[in-house]
Amino acid sequence: MRMLLATAVAALLAAPAARAVDNDAPVITHTPVTSATPGGFVKVLAKITDESKFFPQVFYRYGAGDPWEKPLDMKPVKGEPHMFGANIQTRGATVEYYIEAYDELGNGPGRAGSPESPIRVGVGAPEPKPAAVAAAPAPAPAPAPAAAPPPMSQSNVRRAPLGATSRAPEAPTRIWTWAVGGAGIGLLTGGLLAGLAAKTAGDAYNARLKDQGNNPATLQSQYDAAQGMGTKATILTITGTVLLAGGVALYFFEPGFYTGSGVSVAAAPVENGGAIAMAGHF
Repeated sequence: MRMLLATAVAALLAAPAARAVDNDAPVITHTPVTSATPGGFVKVLAKITDESKFFPQVFYRYGAGDPWEKPLDMKPVKGEPHMFGANIQTRGATVEYYIEAYDELGNGPGRAGSPESPIRVGVGAPEPKPAAVAAAPAPAPAPAPAAAPPPMSQSNVRRAPLGATSRAPEAPTRIWTWAVGGAGIGLLTGGLLAGLAAKTAGDAYNARLKDQGNNPATLQSQYDAAQGMGTKATILTITGTVLLAGGVALYFFEPGFYTGSGVSVAAAPVENGGAIAMAGHF
């Protein structure tokens, strides 16, 4: 019972920290743009999701032989969760682009299109017709409610024998000992996981410094995220150590320690005073 309680508390407290360890690249869902108006913009929209903060960009050029322009940062679309967008100014007869995103831990890139196979947009070409949307299937009928069991008669009700109790008394438990100690273990585990995540983010940042095509603003955001992860790891480790030490102290002082050890104390009057006797096993 005590070990189960400690394990449950530790798991609950370690779960938020464990979720911070993200090893997957951002997931990008994008419908390619196939045409644009001369003198207007190519409106690039994409749904992007990830467990961590991420930095989406659009890379573009104006022809297969042209160099890539400076990438555009994609901004959140107001009123549409997880949607990000950017506008590419049209020039000439074509625009080629692809979407790329890294998260703050350096996972990625997640892409729609690629430098080798970018999405090609014809400037002045007709807009494609939208695909037909399939009708949603009808919902399944709800199951019929189960019949209620028949009422129990007095003849089939088992009665406890006279003088018997419903259950044996439980031994005293140290609820606060296991709660505080379990919380300490959970936070220490979270600190370890956050420390590993901070190291991974730092290594990814150092690796991206070698790429001259990176946007300085996104690199600074990734550096700040790695530093923040390290601070979280330090706070979780210190707090977990303090709580674990408190759990150890409570083990000896919380009610139940002396009862479980089998200590018996007795007092008796004697001439000109009294005597106290203590016996038991530890």
